[in-house]
Amino acid sequence: MGMRLLIFCLGLSLYGCSGSDGTAPVGYRVDPQSIDVSQADFCDITQPQQCLFPFPNDFFSKKDEATDTGIRIQFDPRAMPRNAAGDEFDVTEHNRNDGFSPGPLLLAYIPKLDLVKTGAAPITDIGRSLQLDAPIQLINAATGERQLLWAELDAHPEPGQARALLIRVAKNLQEGQRYIAVLQNIKDRDGRRIEAGDVFSIYRDAIPSTVPELEVRRAHFEELFQTLAAYGIKRSDLYLSWDFTVSSTRSLTARILHMRDIALADLAGSAPSATINRVIDTNPSEDPDWARSVRGTLAVPNFMDSADASPGSRLHYPSQDPDALPSQRNADATVDVPFLCAIPHSAIADASDGEIDTRAIIMGHGLFGSRDSLRSMGPLAQEGNLLICAVDTWGMSREDFPVVSLILSNIGLFPTLADRLQQALLNNILLSVAIIHADGFAASPVFQDESGRPLFKTGEVHYEGVSQGAVLGAALSAVNPYFERSVLNVAGMNFSLLIRRSNAWPIFAATFNPAYPDPLQRPLAFALIQMLWDRGENNGYANHISDRILPGSTPTRVLIHAAVGDQTVNETAAEILARSLSAQRHNPSIVSSRHIAIEPYIGIAPISTYPHNASALVVWDSGPFPIAGHAGTPLQRIDNLPQTRGHNTHDMTFMQAIAQRQKADFWRTGQINDVCGAMPCLGDGYDGTPGNFTPAD
Repeated sequence: MGMRLLIFCLGLSLYGCSGSDGTAPVGYRVDPQSIDVSQADFCDITQPQQCLFPFPNDFFSKKDEATDTGIRIQFDPRAMPRNAAGDEFDVTEHNRNDGFSPGPLLLAYIPKLDLVKTGAAPITDIGRSLQLDAPIQLINAATGERQLLWAELDAHPEPGQARALLIRVAKNLQEGQRYIAVLQNIKDRDGRRIEAGDVFSIYRDAIPSTVPELEVRRAHFEELFQTLAAYGIKRSDLYLSWDFTVSSTRSLTARILHMRDIALADLAGSAPSATINRVIDTNPSEDPDWARSVRGTLAVPNFMDSADASPGSRLHYPSQDPDALPSQRNADATVDVPFLCAIPHSAIADASDGEIDTRAIIMGHGLFGSRDSLRSMGPLAQEGNLLICAVDTWGMSREDFPVVSLILSNIGLFPTLADRLQQALLNNILLSVAIIHADGFAASPVFQDESGRPLFKTGEVHYEGVSQGAVLGAALSAVNPYFERSVLNVAGMNFSLLIRRSNAWPIFAATFNPAYPDPLQRPLAFALIQMLWDRGENNGYANHISDRILPGSTPTRVLIHAAVGDQTVNETAAEILARSLSAQRHNPSIVSSRHIAIEPYIGIAPISTYPHNASALVVWDSGPFPIAGHAGTPLQRIDNLPQTRGHNTHDMTFMQAIAQRQKADFWRTGQINDVCGAMPCLGDGYDGTPGNFTPAD
């Protein structure tokens, strides 16, 4: 018996100690020899019900001095979820990362767990998660700071099926930081404390063993327990604890920044090459808003591995080095990216008086839409005097839908979506250059009046993201050097949060659920693909919009419009975005009782003075009563199922004249004006009378 073990045994002589044969000491609940360690080299066996639980988890990493965090993800293909067809999950892209998502979905499985009896913070009371004795906590390992979060059971499985514990942060974590998840004093529905799992008990209770596969992790758990003790957490109270590291900023953003910098350097201060394919002029009697539509293509450096960068393409890497950055196909290949620009009648009238005041806006379209969606923005363009241009958001455009359908049946194909999204960001950046540059669109007769004057103000360009375009728009704003002001309509972030709460989910579930019948694997699938989605959506960039600006970028002020009862992009996702980019909110934000939370908007400070010169969240409400052609707007559900009953307000903010005016003023002046006064922002004729609406079953 070794000296350290002998000293340990003397200190615990009441219980006895293991002998040289490694048998369990008398008085201990767990016999280490009984533990199945056959998968311990690639699974975290503290949660034997699911190989990758608890998740995210630094167990699935290795030390690597080449990364900014000092670690690199090391998923083993044997650990990854497989679909019903048995397709293997390619871990290559995940194993490029030096950490996990800054907006992670934390997962564990606890049989018989009752979150109400446990006292865990629900989505209706996230502030409870900051209490020192909160049963479910997430703690910054270096500072001890508790993170805002909520915990919920997965509501999607059928009765009798296993339900994963889902833990969500209400503000994104900081890149490169290590966090410790704490589950303590966990209880069942009878209020009885649930015993920790056998493997975790071995570490927590310092049960000695001679099992190498167990002992290799003991020192790490001892460090965790010591750190938690310093922050007021007793090891004896723990049901489970683990740690994970958030990816570094470089790991999240290096690919698109590299692509952007190469593309802009190649332009050498000029505009990208553009080809005009079709121009349609309309008079006010034919179209009251649009005077001219211009279709064409932009030549954009092609960083994809196919000549046309078509759906299903991947980024082109010069080597297998996990730190390799994308390179242009054939060293200098470009791809023709179709664009659409539409010019309102007001722009023609504005140019005729010799004073150009028309502003240029790039629009990001909705879920699996296209550039043609901008046609619906005619009233805004006409009233606000806005030229609007768009390209398809590759990766999540209409033409990508067949590939997305394949991904739903095999999530191992997800890198094709994430890679195309990054090319889409680049496409939008070059569209911006074509707009701002005097030798770009403005030099073409189709963007000029009859006297050769440009029909819009060059030198600046702003952004309008609609739904999906808003969920991706903060990412584009963070990497686009030319956006100073972005409007994100019905915005949010973190697709792993949004997708199964969306009213669109039943359509996707019809493909996804049969492919992944294991109810514990389903949320895990979205936690995994979020690690790659971060490279192209707000979740990976929200910390870098207004401050901590990325190299080569510029600070962007953001106006977020959200809607009470939005069934497609839920309000909670908008609030997470607002917290993460330090936006303030219009106050009063809502009518009394028109929010699911006990303390609405915790962590989002109210705007004290208008006009407001920073980022803002403005929430709009159609009200709970039958009005404006709808039966009433219910609040979002407090579970993680879609709200599919009652009025969906997803399109409501686009229809409100004062909301349109607020956006147009913001783009033109940079200031956010108060258009609602001392009231919450109301729409569709709602007068602010308090009340709630529960749709009939």
